[in-house]
Amino acid sequence: MLTIVTYDISDNASRSYLIKKLQYFGLKRLQKSVFIGYLETEDRMDLANEVETYLSSDKDSIVIFPVCRNCRESILIQGDAVIPQNDVTYRFI
Repeated sequence: MLTIVTYDISDNASRSYLIKKLQYFGLKRLQKSVFIGYLETEDRMDLANEVETYLSSDKDSIVIFPVCRNCRESILIQGDAVIPQNDVTYRFI
């Protein structure tokens, strides 16, 4: 399922580790603090279980939005942003 992850993390090291984790899961940067890509339910739950470790203060936040197929078709884009069209992801270990 298409998944959007947005974050606001104050600590540079924690933010860098989160970015690497999101990339490990095959997500691509959409904007500075927004990643997008396709995740299976199990992968999305694995990611959700890990994100708390990247929060470095009470004001930090990470939000994971699963986007259903019908809702994906309703996304409006202005500018240079690109929404991935297929749900094939590869993860190399």
